[in-house]
Amino acid sequence: MRTFRKIKSFGINSTGATGGKSNEATMFICGGSNANLTVQSLQPNGSLVYVGPISLVANQSLIYPAFTYGWTASANISAYELF
Repeated sequence: MRTFRKIKSFGINSTGATGGKSNEATMFICGGSNANLTVQSLQPNGSLVYVGPISLVANQSLIYPAFTYGWTASANISAYELF
């Protein structure tokens, strides 16, 4: 099982700030209503790749196990970078 020593806020509501290029994963926590989440990651050549939409139900959490550059959602989500 992987444990993370540090956590930092990575956006609330419907968008996340540009990543610090050092996170190892991101934890998303869905608010009181269902949401569609799209995660942005970097390809080895530096271009963005969009993963999603990922459907989350109310009060569900998800750990995205790869570097996250940014994210967007259709409803209230809290996101945290994990290091």
